[in-house]
Amino acid sequence: MLSFAMAPPPGTTRREIELDFIRGIAILMVLIFHYRPHNLLITSPILNRIQGFGWTGVDVFFVLSGFLVGGLLMKEWQRTGSVDSPRFLKRRAFKIWPGYYAFLLVATLFHVRPLSSFFWQNLLNIQNYIPSSLAHTWSLAVEEQFYLALAALLALWTARHWKPTTLLTTCITLALSIEALRAILSAHAQPVYFYTHTRLDGLLLGVALAAIHTFWPEWFQKLQQQRLLLLTIVAIGLWRLYVDSDAYPEPDALTSPFLITFVDYAAAALLLLLYRRRPTHTSPYRLIARIGIYSYGIYLWHVSVERPVNWAVDHVPHSLAAATSTLLPYILAIPLGILATKLIEFPFLRLRQRLVPSRTPEPQIPEPQPTAQIPVS
Repeated sequence: MLSFAMAPPPGTTRREIELDFIRGIAILMVLIFHYRPHNLLITSPILNRIQGFGWTGVDVFFVLSGFLVGGLLMKEWQRTGSVDSPRFLKRRAFKIWPGYYAFLLVATLFHVRPLSSFFWQNLLNIQNYIPSSLAHTWSLAVEEQFYLALAALLALWTARHWKPTTLLTTCITLALSIEALRAILSAHAQPVYFYTHTRLDGLLLGVALAAIHTFWPEWFQKLQQQRLLLLTIVAIGLWRLYVDSDAYPEPDALTSPFLITFVDYAAAALLLLLYRRRPTHTSPYRLIARIGIYSYGIYLWHVSVERPVNWAVDHVPHSLAAATSTLLPYILAIPLGILATKLIEFPFLRLRQRLVPSRTPEPQIPEPQPTAQIPVS
């Protein structure tokens, strides 16, 4: 029987299972997209096309990341009257860098790819501008660059004593500007998928939602109550994905001016729909949330299972080849990500709590149902 309990390190806040559930959905979407070539059990053209929607899991991660990180910084400002940007960046480094550079070290030592094809790009976190053979890490570069931009924005905000409304307006204005730029570039068949300056709007939408959640919680609740509107936004995003997936089977080939914009707003609407506190959750819900806890480690390492999967498919009876090719990537990738998280990420998060503690530790809040508890961010 799965256990959903884990003692939290001292001084950390409880995890919110609802946010872990969203993480779990996002990482499963990414796996479904990247493992499409291995899926030999689904032969329906419609289902095959729907599998191609999985790239939008990254957009869900972007909106969620903006919401979480922006919310932490705004709560810090709300409680202390300032934002310590250097401390924020140090805490981010403890969260992101150990797992990332461990993955990079393994790729280097085992010569998985030619060193010149990934090493210096990934080392400097510019692999979304300088192509890397570790292609899936482009989104990590976007997030790293976003953290720098957000720290600078919030430092300026607190130094100038801007009001929360000014920050909210700035985030929305920047997001709209990026969406307009992306539409113009897409209309001229220019690439827009990987670049920070064309993908920050999802993260900024998350920050805007965090501002509303922190400073105007009653507005946030009213937004959540507009379920029909939110479902309509999600449905429009899915419809545009279905229509465009024939023309653009790979996201980096997108020239549809507003597809990513539809997806980003659908991801924001999905967050509003799913981020609802409930006293109990079903076992499947908790299982997906459990996977969400380890989503970063799974995302980093999931590409590493391709060779073992191909070897296994070549060595099993022909009658089992389709099932092996379809299921084995998940069977290997999820435990591998969990193991990497427990061996690398969690110890460094505990070390972070000792060396760079949060300025505003919150009291432990008991869970209505047992759920995993580890450092949130």
